[in-house]
Amino acid sequence: MSLYRLYRPKTFGDVIGQDHIVQTLEHAVEQDKIAHAYLFSGPRGTGKTSVARILARAILTKNLQSDTTIQQLIKAIDDGNLVDLIEIDGASNRGIDDIRDLIEKTQFSPVVASAKVYIIDEVHMLTKEAFNALLKTLEEPPPYAYFILATTELHKIPATIQSRCQRFAFHHIREEDIIRHLQCIADREHIAIDRDALRSMAHHVQGGMRDAVALLDQLRSLPKITLTDVKDRIGEGGHEYIEEIFSALKLRNTAHLMEVVQKLERAGTPLEHMLRHILGSIREELHDAIRSKKPIDHLIRMLDILLGSLQDIRIAPLPGLVLESTLLQLCEVSPLSQQENPLPQQSAAVPAPATIPEVTQQSALIEAPSLTTENVRSHWNELLSGLPSPAIKMSLKNG
Repeated sequence: MSLYRLYRPKTFGDVIGQDHIVQTLEHAVEQDKIAHAYLFSGPRGTGKTSVARILARAILTKNLQSDTTIQQLIKAIDDGNLVDLIEIDGASNRGIDDIRDLIEKTQFSPVVASAKVYIIDEVHMLTKEAFNALLKTLEEPPPYAYFILATTELHKIPATIQSRCQRFAFHHIREEDIIRHLQCIADREHIAIDRDALRSMAHHVQGGMRDAVALLDQLRSLPKITLTDVKDRIGEGGHEYIEEIFSALKLRNTAHLMEVVQKLERAGTPLEHMLRHILGSIREELHDAIRSKKPIDHLIRMLDILLGSLQDIRIAPLPGLVLESTLLQLCEVSPLSQQENPLPQQSAAVPAPATIPEVTQQSALIEAPSLTTENVRSHWNELLSGLPSPAIKMSLKNG
C-alpha cells in the first residue's frame, strides 16, 4: 500500500493544517447541525477529499447504536465499497445524463447506513446543464441525502450552487507542518532522510501534503534520502535563476530570457513553480512600491500577465512556450533600467536668469484644425498608425 493511502487522515484529529475547518465541522457533528450540502475549495493535495470522507463517515454512522454495525460501516467506507457512499469524479461524469442518473438514485432510501452521502470531486468540471439539474436537488434534498462538493477552482462554480452550500476554503499547508508530518512517517517506516531533504521536498510541493507524501514514497527505497537525491528527482527549484530573469527583464534582453527558459527545461525545473517564484517576487516589489508611494501600474499589469499564465501552463502541451510568451510580455511592461534609458542630465552651467528667453503666451499656442467630418477623414490613417494595439487598429480600420 502506498504511504499516502496508509497515512491518509481517518479522523478529524488526523487532519493537518486545516484547523479552522476541522473545528467547525466537529462542532456541527457534535451538535447534530450538519448541513445537507458542503462546498470544499482550495489547492490540490490539501485534504479536501480526505475531510469529505471523514465528514461522510460521521454522517453515515450517526444515530447508530450498535458498535458492531458502526465498525462494519467504517470498514466498508475505508475499503470504498459502501453502497450508501457515492463518490463521483466531476471530470469523468460531467454531463447532464450523469447528474440525472445521480439525482434519480437519491430518491431511494439508504440501504445500510442512516443516510446517503454523495461526494463530487472536481465539481467545477460539470457542464452548465448538469449544474442546473444538480441545483434543483440541492434546493430541496431528501432528508437522508447529503452532498459534499470539492473543487480546486471555486470561481467556476455558479453562484446559485455556492449559495446552497456551506463553503469551506482549504489553505496551503505550512512547510513546517509538512516537514513534521514527513518526519513522522519516515520514523514509523524506518526511512533515513536528511533534514535538508525534507525541507526541499516541503518547499517543492507548494503546500500540498499529498504530493509531499507521494514524493517520499518514491524515494523511500534509497538507503538514505539526501538533498542531492531530492534535487535529482524534482530538478532545481529555480531560485538561482530569479535574479538572472529580473536582470534580463530590466534590460529587455529577450534573447537572454529565452536562454534561461532553455536552462530551466534542461534542468527539469517545474515551470509552474518558476512562474510562482516570479509572481512572489513581483508581489513583494508591489508591496515595497506601495509603502514607498512609487508608481505601481506596471507591477499590476505584470501580476495580471503572470496570473493568467499560471492557469494556462497547467494544461499547455508545451509549458516552456507559455513561460517564453509570459517573459516576452513582461518585457513589454517592465520599465527600462536607468542604464538603458537614462534620465536627461542637468547641464553643469546654469544660465543666468537674464539669459533665459521669455516665452510669451502667443508662442505656446498651437493651432489645431476644426473638428469636422472632412478633417477626421483626412487624418484617419494617421490616427490609426499611432495606435499601439493591432486589435484596435483592425476594429477601427473601416470606421
